[in-house]
Amino acid sequence: MKKLLLLPVAIAVSSAAYAQQTVLKGRVLDEQNRPVPFANVGPPGAEPGTATNEAGEFSLRVSKLPQKLAVVSLGYTTAVLEVTSAAPVTVTLKASAVALPEVKVRNPDQLAAALVKRAYAKLVRHQKEEEFGKAFYRQKQAHNGRYTEFVDAFYDVRFTGQGISGWQLEQARYGSAQEDTGVEMTNFSAALRLIPVFDPRPSRRTLAVPLSPGSDRIFTFQLREILESQGQETAVIDFSRRPGVDIFVPEGTLYIDRQTAALRRIEATVPIDHLMTLQLRQGTTLDAQTMRMTTDFAPHRDSLSRVQAIRAEQQIVLRYQNRPDTTTLNGNLFFYRYTARPAGKGYKTTGASYNDLKQARKKPYDAGFWHNREILRASPAEERVIRDLEQRKAFGAF
Repeated sequence: MKKLLLLPVAIAVSSAAYAQQTVLKGRVLDEQNRPVPFANVGPPGAEPGTATNEAGEFSLRVSKLPQKLAVVSLGYTTAVLEVTSAAPVTVTLKASAVALPEVKVRNPDQLAAALVKRAYAKLVRHQKEEEFGKAFYRQKQAHNGRYTEFVDAFYDVRFTGQGISGWQLEQARYGSAQEDTGVEMTNFSAALRLIPVFDPRPSRRTLAVPLSPGSDRIFTFQLREILESQGQETAVIDFSRRPGVDIFVPEGTLYIDRQTAALRRIEATVPIDHLMTLQLRQGTTLDAQTMRMTTDFAPHRDSLSRVQAIRAEQQIVLRYQNRPDTTTLNGNLFFYRYTARPAGKGYKTTGASYNDLKQARKKPYDAGFWHNREILRASPAEERVIRDLEQRKAFGAF
């Protein structure tokens, strides 16, 4: 049986500094009182702050009160509120106005293709510019509806507009319950790290992406609608493989600022079965597997944008003894701080051979690090993970 392994923090956290700060907690809902997951919550125009979890909950440490907070989520109007006490708050986001393509433009699909080209050109112009930040990664795995794995990790990250180019593990913890069937994935985060936002040198040997030269020969682009919020218009563009194209490509949706061509979001269903190979035990067959990815981008200088969060969900359905055997993996990485280039810090390359579990097992546990991290919000989903693993005695002692 595998045990929970916990790693130490690389920097000390002063308890006196935390004593002078206030923890703000709350929940973000839509107009139908449904939770808004992965919304950004933080001071207006400042660092990214934090993100709501799957239940729309957030927790954020601030230096003083009163404190203004901006709550931002694509598809909703930004909400700005002033918090005067530490009492939990509920924020309701109104949906952005939606304009149909035929109402806003004469040739919607022509506009869509032109915006994709502009967005790609903007990314290529800045492709060599490196960015740095701190990110939190959470991974969950369920086997036949029961959670069997849970990973939390903090990273110092080096990235470009193309994606993550290197990271250094700061601290991680891990719990796993051994299974006789299902899929064991040691580097699921590779999907978040290795599938590029854009590709200046596409090849038939690599996954084609819509933000690449000549992509209009591979993809069709259709303007579905235009989101309008506080004077900003975001074009919602669906992309799919052109008829007759014989290579494997993702299908999904691009969200691009209509005026600046800055990228806001990519949603994609990825043909993962052609990017990875499963080693199946005798008597086991593959029924189906799917991979869905979402990458969000935050506004940056000079009408640019930079990666803010990457989420992936993969489902693998095997058949064993004539019964379906389903493994579902979820990974969510988001930046809670952007930083200047650190002096003297090394970043490990993030190739396909990077082993998440191996890195998470290297050092002992530092309780203070985890105690002082509000990013580790509890939600119904996480509570179920812990319960499923505790029932199977998959955790070691904290």
